Amino acid sequence: MKRIARKSDGRRIFTAEFKREQIGRVLRGELTLAGLSRKLGIARGLLQRWKRLVIQGVETPIIGVVGVPARGLRTAEQQIADLQRLVGKQAIELDNLRAEIGVLRFRRRSLVGA
Repeated sequence: MKRIARKSDGRRIFTAEFKREQIGRVLRGELTLAGLSRKLGIARGLLQRWKRLVIQGVETPIIGVVGVPARGLRTAEQQIADLQRLVGKQAIELDNLRAEIGVLRFRRRSLVGA
């Protein structure tokens, strides 16, 4: 078995390809989850999660987004749509704030010039 990279806290980093390969072995009946867990030294619960995600066809969590639990991820399209809405709201807010600054500057000039 090839060397597996580790995070700074010592946890192993598994590639999407590795995860798919290992779960493929279970789906083909070569090994059980328990057997694979023992062989690789990976918790059975983690392997069950990988298997569920592979069966569901969810690619992003298999790739491994750091800091985000797999069950909390949404599709890329949903994330993009949410970000576009957020950017739109922020653009409107920025326009409103710039307009308010313009009004305040006008009032200040009126007070100073009076």
